[in-house]
Amino acid sequence: MTMRLAVAMCLALGVAGCASGGPSGREVLTGSIKPDKSRVVIYRPSVLGMAVQPSYVVDGKAAAASAPQGFIVCDLTPGPHKLSVENAQLNISFGSGSDQAKLDLKPGETAYFKAEMQMGLTVGHLTLTQVTVPQGMTDTSDLSQIQAQCPV
Repeated sequence: MTMRLAVAMCLALGVAGCASGGPSGREVLTGSIKPDKSRVVIYRPSVLGMAVQPSYVVDGKAAAASAPQGFIVCDLTPGPHKLSVENAQLNISFGSGSDQAKLDLKPGETAYFKAEMQMGLTVGHLTLTQVTVPQGMTDTSDLSQIQAQCPV
């Protein structure tokens, strides 16, 4: 009985670390955006490294924690923007990819970035990779939206 209780507690803690409760990508990301805005979607499809949830940073402002199986949506003014992940300082990534991205968005354009956990020296290291719009829409369809504080 003690082993079953321990397994149940571990499963409950694991689920608590994942994004849940928000609308799915299928519900949120199918509509159009205002013609004078651009959109950035950052998503983390895997539960790998679920205890490590650094913030997504959009134009120097922390937008939301990078919860596994979740995504954020930021509608921004068209033009240049910088995205990053607030990984632990003094942590070295042993994987590929970067925790920063620069982009120049056109009006009405949507850009998708996949956040993936890489091995790090001290803890996991989250990196960002831009993916195509069809890939991003497919990947986010069953993920849960995380409320974000995006720059205006």
